[in-house]
Amino acid sequence: MRLSPKEIEKIVLHNAGFIAQKRLWRGLRLNYPESMALLATQILEFIRDGQDVAALMDTGKKIL
Repeated sequence: MRLSPKEIEKIVLHNAGFIAQKRLWRGLRLNYPESMALLATQILEFIRDGQDVAALMDTGKKIL
């Protein structure tokens, strides 16, 4: 299977976000890259749900 660099980046980001979510669920503190991966993954999911930019900005602030 041939993936474009953009698709590979999305897969890596999703995996990092998934791992960060599991660590957060276990009660571990996240480091900076894990926090950013979790935030980016959640924002991408909200984009797929069709939220507008203003709602995404508010959600991002609440997550932080």
